[in-house]
Amino acid sequence: MKKFYFLFAIVLISTFSQAQVVISQIYGGGGNTGATYTNDFIELFNRGTVAQNLSGWSVQYASANGTTWAVTQLPNFNLQPGKYYLIQQAAGSTPVLALPTPDLDGITCNCTYNTQTPPVLSTTGIAMSGSNGKVILVNSVTPESTANPTGAQIIDKVAFGTTSTSGFEGTGPTGTALTNSTSAIRNNAGCTDTDNNSTDFTAAAPVPKNSATAINTCILATNQNSISGLSVYPNPVKNGVFFINTDANAERTVTVFDVLGKQVLNLTTSNNAINVNNLNSGVYMVKITEEGKTATRKLVIE
Repeated sequence: MKKFYFLFAIVLISTFSQAQVVISQIYGGGGNTGATYTNDFIELFNRGTVAQNLSGWSVQYASANGTTWAVTQLPNFNLQPGKYYLIQQAAGSTPVLALPTPDLDGITCNCTYNTQTPPVLSTTGIAMSGSNGKVILVNSVTPESTANPTGAQIIDKVAFGTTSTSGFEGTGPTGTALTNSTSAIRNNAGCTDTDNNSTDFTAAAPVPKNSATAINTCILATNQNSISGLSVYPNPVKNGVFFINTDANAERTVTVFDVLGKQVLNLTTSNNAINVNNLNSGVYMVKITEEGKTATRKLVIE
């Protein structure tokens, strides 16, 4: 799970006026052979519209099907809308690049991570798997004790890789085993959250972001996925052209974003055929607006 670069992203989500803090990136290959960065890290993102104080919260990690959760307690910090929060974790044995300045150094914070007496302190950071595992964001500092934590205390949970049979949102884990040079990255620069790890994340080279990273505003919309009869095909795109059909088949605006949240195509057209021959192979998000209604679709270009 490695590096990733996020810019301003425009995505359709929901219309809640609230903090919506999510796990936006996970990297566990730090300091391993072929790693990009020396340290593992967990990145958070506030995709909502109001600030969220992180005091009393924690991030917790377990192996793919484990029930023992290592905990890093979060400090009294107001995470503003559209901002990221970088949590540095354990280092591997092969030093490479240092992370951008972490907002929290899990190695030296000496955070209480369980309730035994005397409390066990996290002094070396959490050593995460570079391929498969689980991370949760919790509004308490008490370690969870099951393979699939549930309840109001769970703010977000992500099972990364391919082997987790629980501990994920939706139908399965992120779906790609990570390497020492890839991280699990929430699509559209952290804005996408459909509560399904298998579609919300992409494995890509990590670029960790901290609270100094430029603000990323997630645009909210009320008519998400409400275009009648919408179909986008073929998917994957094999010959540089895909088609959009709807019941109305009216003039529409089509905007394509790459997994970094960068706009790579924007046009208004009455044609069903959309030429993407100039785009590289990869995963993209397509935003379609027709007659005041908007929908987004994941698109793979081969």
